[in-house]
Amino acid sequence: MESDRIMLSGAKQKDHVRVDRFVTDKRGRKVAAIIDIEELNRIEEILEDSSDLKVIRDRVAEPAEDYEVYSRKRKARLGV
Repeated sequence: MESDRIMLSGAKQKDHVRVDRFVTDKRGRKVAAIIDIEELNRIEEILEDSSDLKVIRDRVAEPAEDYEVYSRKRKARLGV
C-alpha cells in the first residue's frame, strides 16, 4: 500500500509526514494515523528546530547585555 502524506502547518515540501495507515471511525472519518518510528523522530526534530527558531526570533529584539554587567549581576545573585 502506498503511503499517504500530510503536511505540517507552515512547513516546506520536504516536511511532509509519511503516514503508513489511517485509523477510521464507523463513519469512515480519519481519527488517527500510524507512522513509522523513524518518521516520528524526524517530526520531533522538526518541532524542536521550529521551537528553537521561535526563541531566537523572540530574543533578537532584546538588548545585548555587556558581559561585565552580566558577571556582576550573577556574582551579586550568588553572593560572591
